[in-house]
Amino acid sequence: MTYINNCKEFKNEIIGRFEPARVVAGMFNDDEINQISLLQFQLADKLKWAPSSNNMQPVCDINLLFEKAPFLKSKFEQEIGSFSDKHSGNYYITTQLHDAHVDLLSERECAEQWTKNVIPYKSAIIPLMITNWSDAHTSFFDQRHIGYSVTFDRMHVSEQGNSDYVVAREYPECVDISGNVLNMETDYVRQKEFLFPQIPVGNMRGFSIENTLHYNPGDVMIFDACQVHASCVRRSKPNYRWLKSGINIQFYKEIQ
Repeated sequence: MTYINNCKEFKNEIIGRFEPARVVAGMFNDDEINQISLLQFQLADKLKWAPSSNNMQPVCDINLLFEKAPFLKSKFEQEIGSFSDKHSGNYYITTQLHDAHVDLLSERECAEQWTKNVIPYKSAIIPLMITNWSDAHTSFFDQRHIGYSVTFDRMHVSEQGNSDYVVAREYPECVDISGNVLNMETDYVRQKEFLFPQIPVGNMRGFSIENTLHYNPGDVMIFDACQVHASCVRRSKPNYRWLKSGINIQFYKEIQ
């Protein structure tokens, strides 16, 4: 079996674990945040830099991160239960809002043997740092995509370039929290409180908001690994001038 075949065969099992996105306030203390932050430089073996998006990513082995910071496993087990000991994910340091995407395994990553025995489960965003007095948020959409990692861009804003994510010009199938297939051509209903200045209206077509969570170091956002999400700003306080750093971690379930 392959990862993508697992996604098809165990689709109902994946959907059965879907839950609304949520934030766990104060999940990590200052010492733990500092340790996770330092490890992005101590463990990095290379650095990805995308000047078009002002996004720097120290590339680390996420499994090694769990070995160096054992409190990660115990704390996440308390929040999401059991999971595979294999993980994917990435650190990031950026000044930009990110577009609508899903952080899953890429086709390239699926060359690794361990990916043939897992299905997607949960993801976590751990905010590590943000400029003082800044206000940043992440919106989690009702739409969930089961498969490879993907960036949603029918308006051709992003280039495929060297990205491991599939840049989708035609949107792939998305389902809601109950597994119902959704129409990805419906008009986006603008939010009264939050806006997405980095995303053209055409790219927002088909999406609707489930939950919007505050980006605050120490807190952790937990959501379905298949869930589409994007950065946003508060309409009443459109603060775009910040630098933030964090890590996104994907958790998997081993197939039985």
